[in-house]
Amino acid sequence: MPALSISKRIFITFFLIMIGVAFCVSCLKSYEITRFSPAQTIRHYSGNEERFNDATEYEYTGEGLQENLFDSMSYTEIIGFMHVHAFMIPLIIFVLSRILSMTGTGEGVRITVYVSAFIGTIMNLSGPYLIRYTSEIFTISLIASYIILGSCFITFISLPLYKMWSRAAVEEADYWL
Repeated sequence: MPALSISKRIFITFFLIMIGVAFCVSCLKSYEITRFSPAQTIRHYSGNEERFNDATEYEYTGEGLQENLFDSMSYTEIIGFMHVHAFMIPLIIFVLSRILSMTGTGEGVRITVYVSAFIGTIMNLSGPYLIRYTSEIFTISLIASYIILGSCFITFISLPLYKMWSRAAVEEADYWL
């Protein structure tokens, strides 16, 4: 099979860059909401009304000092928040896995990335429910899912880019569709 044409390499490169940017924006949004801290993550999903006693949280706004009361997310809010993620994350991982499978990367590396992405996805999608309805200890698994998925996304993006644009791509041309 001939080497991947320049137009296909550019198309795949742009797609991978856009996925990388989208993932960075997603991480930024998560950071803004939770600061990637267990306490802020618990506050986001479970609220904090029952925690208000002597340690009330206050925030200075332009209008003065405001008390920060956060309602817990209802089942409907969690479903509304997660239904898009439950469809999109596996779809994006499938496409990225397919691109990674075309690189000729070793079977062990690919299986490790695929399994890690699957585990990270399950942890990410189940995290809000588990935090809200079972135990706050699951904040650790939700934060760990961000780390796992981030590592997988870096691999999903960097390996194909390296393989496509390096000289090795010519030698491995039979792997690319």
